[in-house]
Amino acid sequence: MNKIVVTDCSWNCYEVEKKHLPKNAEIVCTQVTSADAVVEACRGAVAVMSEYADFSRKVMEQLPDLKIIANSTIGVDNIDLEAAKDLGISVANVPNYCVHEVAEHAMALIAALLRNIVWYDRKVSQKIWDISGGPTLYRMSDLTLGLIGCGQIPRRVAKMAQGFEMEVLGHDPYLPEELAKQCGIRLVSLDELCEKSDAILAHVPLTDSTENLINKAVFDKMKKQPVFVNTARGGIVDQKALCAALKSGQLKGAGLDVLVDEPPDFENDEIFTFDNVIFTPHAAFYSETALEEVRRRSAENVTNFLQGNFDKVDFLVRNTER
Repeated sequence: MNKIVVTDCSWNCYEVEKKHLPKNAEIVCTQVTSADAVVEACRGAVAVMSEYADFSRKVMEQLPDLKIIANSTIGVDNIDLEAAKDLGISVANVPNYCVHEVAEHAMALIAALLRNIVWYDRKVSQKIWDISGGPTLYRMSDLTLGLIGCGQIPRRVAKMAQGFEMEVLGHDPYLPEELAKQCGIRLVSLDELCEKSDAILAHVPLTDSTENLINKAVFDKMKKQPVFVNTARGGIVDQKALCAALKSGQLKGAGLDVLVDEPPDFENDEIFTFDNVIFTPHAAFYSETALEEVRRRSAENVTNFLQGNFDKVDFLVRNTER
């Protein structure tokens, strides 16, 4: 009997997973993420479903029976993909499951910042009915949105921003010019995007090459005191540089769904000292629709793999001979 382990999941329930995993498997559901705990839980498993669990080379080397890791996410920064290739372990994810939700969330943060919604709400909550003291606002149809990274989510944001009649600039060396035009995005250099944008959305995967991609040098190029939004991964932004840009006034404000450390240190992290920053707790992906989809599709990746239906698996690393 195949052993399948669910190492961890944010929703802390497993009915959807069990419904779509093989009926004749031994299914073990846990809530472990640290290396030692993952190794202990996954001994003898041929397949695992994970979200944040540590699958480093050291961990995978201690799991000789493991054939597939199915991440119930789009991102896989918890998994050493090169090590998985070397060790003959397949890796699957669930691409695109929350494109609608994250794009809607990003556009909501952008609009809230450009219209100063949260700052006003906080004042009214303090029984202050007065607009003075807030930032200078401008009509959104006169403003420019810059997209650093133009994958499916930012391209959907571009369409929404055009509904506000905003001009949309994009910087993405991998996006074909024709596709950019279809989405109403004018591709420009990073320097030009930073110089001309009133709002900037950073949305790229977290990799070795994108870690701290948005750093002091990038913030220094932002000439119009834009608002800045990150709905991707906290690690793509140098958080100290972000704080410095907020402190100096280079940025008018920020909307952050993700941080470098999650959960954060609320008492000691400088980012929480700014009243012009909007936070959401890594919630952009969430809707009940998206949650059911990611859980179902991740379980189906495992089932299809074990049944040999490899063309139905969302492979990031394909090792089907192990």
